[in-house]
Amino acid sequence: MRINQLDLIKYGKFTDETLRFPSAGEDFHVIVGPNEAGKSTIRTAVSELLFGMKLQTPLDFLHSTPELRIGGVLGSDAGDLAFHRARGRSPLRTPADDKLPDDYLAAVLDGATREFFEQMFGLDHGRLVDGGRSILDASDKLGQVLFESAAGVGSLGPVREELDARSLELWAPRRSGSAFALAETSFNEAVTELKSVQVRTRDWVERKDAREAVEQQIEQARAEQRRLEALRSKLERVRRLAPYLKELTVKDAALAELGAVVELPPTAYADLLKAQGDLAAEQKVLEERRADLLAKRQARDAIDADADTLALEADIEALDRLRGACMNHAQDLLLLGADVERHLSAAFAAAAQLGWPTDEASLRASLPTALSLKTVANLLREHGALHQALAGARESLDERTRELAQVQEQQARLSTVDVPEALRAALADAQGFRNSGQREQGLEHEIAAAESTLSGALDALGQWRMPVDALRALDVPSAARLGTLLKEDSERASAVAAARDARDGALEELERLELQEKHFAENHKVVTTADVLAARARRDGAWGDIRSGAVDLATGAPAVDDAIRLADELVDAQLGATQAAATLQSLRQQVESARAGVTRRQAASDERERELAAHRDAWAALATTAAVPGMPLAAMGDWLAKRDTVFAAQADLDRQRREFDTIRAARAGAEAALRAALRTVSRGGESDGLAALVAIVETFVQSAEKALAQQDSLEDRAREAERGCATARSRTGQAQTAYDAWHTQWRDALADAKLSASAATLAAAEGALGLADAVTAELADADAPRNRIAAIRAELAALEAGARRLAEALAPEWLTSGDWPDVARRLTMRLAAAREVARAIDRADEAVRQADGKVADAVAAVAGADARIHPLLQLAGVASIDVALPLAEHSDRQRQLRQAVDAAHEALVRDGDGLSRSAVEAEVAEQDIADVPAHLEAVKQSLGDVGKRLNELSQQQVVAEQAFGAIDGQSNAAVAESKRQEALAAMGDAAEQYLEAATASRLLKWATDRYRDQKQGPMLRRAGEIFAGLTLGEFARLTVDTERTPPALYARRTKGASVEVAGLSEGTRDQLFLALRIAALELQLGSRTALPFVADDLFINFDDARAKAGLDALRDLSTRTQVLFLTHHDHLLPLVRDVFGARVNVVELQRAPVGA
Repeated sequence: MRINQLDLIKYGKFTDETLRFPSAGEDFHVIVGPNEAGKSTIRTAVSELLFGMKLQTPLDFLHSTPELRIGGVLGSDAGDLAFHRARGRSPLRTPADDKLPDDYLAAVLDGATREFFEQMFGLDHGRLVDGGRSILDASDKLGQVLFESAAGVGSLGPVREELDARSLELWAPRRSGSAFALAETSFNEAVTELKSVQVRTRDWVERKDAREAVEQQIEQARAEQRRLEALRSKLERVRRLAPYLKELTVKDAALAELGAVVELPPTAYADLLKAQGDLAAEQKVLEERRADLLAKRQARDAIDADADTLALEADIEALDRLRGACMNHAQDLLLLGADVERHLSAAFAAAAQLGWPTDEASLRASLPTALSLKTVANLLREHGALHQALAGARESLDERTRELAQVQEQQARLSTVDVPEALRAALADAQGFRNSGQREQGLEHEIAAAESTLSGALDALGQWRMPVDALRALDVPSAARLGTLLKEDSERASAVAAARDARDGALEELERLELQEKHFAENHKVVTTADVLAARARRDGAWGDIRSGAVDLATGAPAVDDAIRLADELVDAQLGATQAAATLQSLRQQVESARAGVTRRQAASDERERELAAHRDAWAALATTAAVPGMPLAAMGDWLAKRDTVFAAQADLDRQRREFDTIRAARAGAEAALRAALRTVSRGGESDGLAALVAIVETFVQSAEKALAQQDSLEDRAREAERGCATARSRTGQAQTAYDAWHTQWRDALADAKLSASAATLAAAEGALGLADAVTAELADADAPRNRIAAIRAELAALEAGARRLAEALAPEWLTSGDWPDVARRLTMRLAAAREVARAIDRADEAVRQADGKVADAVAAVAGADARIHPLLQLAGVASIDVALPLAEHSDRQRQLRQAVDAAHEALVRDGDGLSRSAVEAEVAEQDIADVPAHLEAVKQSLGDVGKRLNELSQQQVVAEQAFGAIDGQSNAAVAESKRQEALAAMGDAAEQYLEAATASRLLKWATDRYRDQKQGPMLRRAGEIFAGLTLGEFARLTVDTERTPPALYARRTKGASVEVAGLSEGTRDQLFLALRIAALELQLGSRTALPFVADDLFINFDDARAKAGLDALRDLSTRTQVLFLTHHDHLLPLVRDVFGARVNVVELQRAPVGA
């Protein structure tokens, strides 16, 4: 079966998407796309198309779950099936949405399930890595690993382990916790209990009387206990309540003595005392704060402020800042005057050297402009570069002229030769056959080796060896038919083995039961009903002889007595051994049942053996018809594989012979063409071979190509030299023009800067320019001190004016001193004193405000205290606290007395056991309070004695109850017998379940071992071939070392060394698992319907060479079944096309846009 078309109608990210997989000889299809393009969705779609959608799916992110729908077209031998699969009760639909039956795909799936398909026909990178790791981890279970890899039945191992565990739970030697051992223990306990429940009448009467006597004594003791308890309660009540009654009487009299009392709150007395203290304290604070306020007002009135000075505060501060600035002005004036004279002297000296005037006014008038001096400086800097550029251009022109002359001379001496195109073509063809001799020798060796291989393959056919054509003409069973026959033979052989084991087990069970019956009969004197009837018959016969007169009384009386005694003894023995008789009868019934089971199993075994013999006779006839008489069925598959090896060897031999003939003919044609082309250039001889001719032509062509290359190079150099000469001449002219222009600008600039007389040379011009710059700089430096002198004199004038104005306003007497900085200093000191007086006035005003606030707070506190106590005084009906205090004391006294009375009443109710006050008073009056403790102690002592007596009687009652209960005529015997029967049934069930579990485990082990032995060898051989290809010939085959315990798997290198699985690299172990999986799949395809194989990114960790080898392995597999190869590595596509050809089917997926 294959998938012709996959329709992703509404599924995951896809909508109305169709993937087509056209049929081909190599049924291989590549599905490639980037991450998130939908490859995993397609892999899931293949599984759900064949086996149905899961209830929960993560693929409903675009389409809702009820809308999900996929479809496809499946191809098989019976034709194409087109259908859709949707969600719902009827998932299978036609493309027109008509319902299809649930078993619509049963024929093409051939019984495959989802789990089987995903295990055998699906492989991704994660499972490949896990499989490689499992080979390493399970190397101590080599046979199981290889078997499970081949058959895909890895779940049978856990099933057999569960069966073994279940059989151990049911029964095991020396295991007390098994089900059978527990049932046997219950059986023994039931037998012991049954023996102990026999009853005698006298014992029953005695034990019944003893029990009743104990019960009567217990009732009398309990009556006395109740009487003493009532008396103890009464005395306890009197002792508890007498003080409360006395307290109640005293408090009632005190309340009557108080008379009428004004009721005040419980805290009234404390509140009055606190209020009295608070008022006194608040009055004292008020008086103190009023005195403080008066003192602070007097202190404030004694301070006078300097308002005139504070009004001129800003002017005085500005004057003080100016005074600070003028502190060093007198000394600065002297220094600045000297600085001006120094700069002017330097300027006059430099001007004298240039011939300029030496007085300041004339010198400043004759100074050149700064632009003129800057122009001269710039022209001086440009002169060197222009002169150097002119010299360099002239030198470059000379060099280019010499280079052009040299190239032209070399061109005149060079000669060239043309190579015919026919000669070049003949050489290209012949070069491919330069080493053809070695290749032909290698092919001859390979042909010989192929012939040897073919001969060995024919020898491997054994007695059924025949020519290849005859082998091709054989009408042998197909692989599917052979697989079916092998399966039937294995099933029939397994059925025979199972039937024999069942028969042997039944025989062993029969022998065990017969031996058990024999031993039980020998160890137990069991009297059966038949023995009793026989003894009675003998007794009746002896008495009949006497009664009939056949024997006289004297002679027959002893025999009659012996017969009567024997019959009575047997009856008594039968009654005493009922259990043993029942057991013996049960054993005999089990023996009969086991004997019948042996008969049935023997018949079943004979039937299975006849079926196996008939099947093998049919195979012998079929083998004779197929011209391989005597061929064992088990060896037929291996012989067919050897026959295929013969066919492959013959095909390889034919291919190598054709390749040898083709290479030899092509080499001869290339040699003739090359020899004919050489004649056109008069080279080579008729006796030269192909290699010599190729060497001659290559030398000739290389010489001609070298001369042509030299000619081209010289022409390029000549053109380059001519271009260089033109460029050099142009640059020389440009440099000369620039240099002449500079000379003209230089003469004009010197005249404008008034330096013509002093700049006869460039060096003199540079010196004159420096002197002119010095004159300009010194005159500019003299201007700065002069400006500073004018500013200082202005500041001194401002200081005098300000000091005079302020002194006239505040202290006219200071004007006579004339020291204006000192006047400014005095004004600053007066301002500081005025500010301090102002701050003192502010502090005094703040103190007065605070004192005034405190007085107000004290007045409010006194009023608050009066307000808090006023409601309490109003409640007492008085006007002062002193009068209210005695009333509060009387109210507290009355409250205490009432609380005491209430507490006494509450105690009478709580401890009076529900009696009224009058009843309690009556009980207290009856007793002498002084004697109550002694009476109470005596009652407690009597209660203790009665309690001890009751404990003793209770123990006696328990003993009597147990003794009577043991023989009370209850169903103990029936219960014991029921337990015994239940234990027997449990033992039987455990034994039956143990036999079923143990037999099933043994049969499963035999079947799997047999299947493993049949399939593991071919599978391992095929896996070795695939593994050799995947490793590029690094390993030759796989072997198993069965001499080790446990057996070990080895990979044998081509050079002969063997490597255990643990010694392989992780990537090589992955390739080993891939080889095993492909071999296992090929083995499955030999006996089952082919299903599509889905491979998802298997070659992530493979390099290109091994990835190509993996594709080769999948190519072989694609000739047997459809292969869908999913990957996101588009760099594998060239390798795919190299292996499968350019026409391989490639389905490209695209990632959805981000905004989609």
